[in-house]
Amino acid sequence: MLRSTMHLRLEPGNDLSSTPLRPDEIIRDPSMADPNPHPSRRRGLSFHIARDTRRACEFVALAAALMLSAALFPKWIIHEPVSVFWGTLIWLMTYAGLCAVGPDSAFDCRTDRLAQKLGYWLKATGAIIVLAFLSKDHLELSRLWIATGVTLGGVVIYGVLVLSDQLSASLHSRGTLGDRLAIYGTDGRIDHLLNILNNNDRRFQIDSIYGESSNVDVEAPSRIDMRWGLDDLIARARAGHIDAILLNMPWQDQGMIENVVRRLEEVNVDVMIVPSELQLARRTMSIQRCGPFATIALYQRPMQGIGALMKIALDRTVAALALLFFGPLMLFVAAAIWIESPGPVLFRQKRRGMNNEPFTMLKFRSMHLAASDQNADKLVTRGDARVTKVGAFIRKTSLDELPQLINILRGDMSLVGPRPHAYGAKAADRLYEEVVARYPARHRVLPGLTGLAQVRGFRGNTVHEEDIIRRFDSDLEYIERWSISLDLVIIARTAITLFFHKDAY
Repeated sequence: MLRSTMHLRLEPGNDLSSTPLRPDEIIRDPSMADPNPHPSRRRGLSFHIARDTRRACEFVALAAALMLSAALFPKWIIHEPVSVFWGTLIWLMTYAGLCAVGPDSAFDCRTDRLAQKLGYWLKATGAIIVLAFLSKDHLELSRLWIATGVTLGGVVIYGVLVLSDQLSASLHSRGTLGDRLAIYGTDGRIDHLLNILNNNDRRFQIDSIYGESSNVDVEAPSRIDMRWGLDDLIARARAGHIDAILLNMPWQDQGMIENVVRRLEEVNVDVMIVPSELQLARRTMSIQRCGPFATIALYQRPMQGIGALMKIALDRTVAALALLFFGPLMLFVAAAIWIESPGPVLFRQKRRGMNNEPFTMLKFRSMHLAASDQNADKLVTRGDARVTKVGAFIRKTSLDELPQLINILRGDMSLVGPRPHAYGAKAADRLYEEVVARYPARHRVLPGLTGLAQVRGFRGNTVHEEDIIRRFDSDLEYIERWSISLDLVIIARTAITLFFHKDAY
């Protein structure tokens, strides 16, 4: 059964016309219809092909690493050849499956992608260990092989990631990697958009920018063609000169967007739309299903499901063990505080917790009792007379923070998270929420004993506004990147970064 097709009349100056053409008016091949063929950019290697090739190379390299590891134990290979085969295959397939279902964003930095891949490799290692335990009568795996394999595999993953990043950067800079992208619309965000795409995305080569009219005033690199008119864009897409189209149009003009989208339905290209100003103000977004609708998720709870349970278990377990380990030291610090400055050894202060709810945070008292500053109205300076001698030492070594292990056991805090601030805390004589408009966004998770900002060195007094801005950016980055592995990395770095920090006094 033949289906009738509606074709659109392509007339300059009438871009949004949708008048159907008669069969004898159907446009022929654009190269035949136009005596001056449109300039074309050479088609580059598709990002998807490059990604799949990288995954295949990584898979082969990991297989070689596991076989090399097995070759180090010839007796095991001779006696258990079947276990060698199935152990290697299951290990690799588990890792490949985790990579296939996991996100693979071009905007992720190398450190994030490395942490993600190493996490997948460790999960695959855990799976093979569990499988070997459950089927020990049928699958005899060498523990030395597993230890060697996980080490060599980590080295291979890192090496492939570094080499592929360097190769893709070189190919993209030469214009041989990435689909050809045309941007339609010269909205005021175009300069910002070009900067983001040029610096962060290797999926596309920006081919051209199209304005709605001939009055286009955009500063763009010379390699980007400046054109106008939806008709011309569709004609070039039909001629095979464009692979993807990005619509850069104001979201409030829904009628215009619908008409343009309807026109672009007839050409075989990817069609995307730039987020609205509201979405651009957020760092991350994702597409989520809500019933039959595909919705844009501006925010998501970062800690859900098994991950949230693992974080709670990690917090409570480590806090309990730390209290047992540091218990004698805490008693010694408490006695020293009381001897030098009689009074309560604990300092209780209202801080901002999750959902901006107040909670009472515990610290060892480091100031004379009469000089305690409940609202943190005045910053502590070097040699501050309010601070006792014992207080100066415990502040310098961060021992004053140890009572917050009790807050963690209570559920008020976590081991890792944005540090809780006092309500009166200021940067350059301005309250934090006055300096950072989105300041409350850092309170979407439990505050932490330590955090990403602290291990980066962003601690101490907030003398300048930039001090709290850097902390806030790191806190937001932590919330968006959160994983158990990130928590473990931060905990491991805390002892080196926080203790004896030069900005603590």
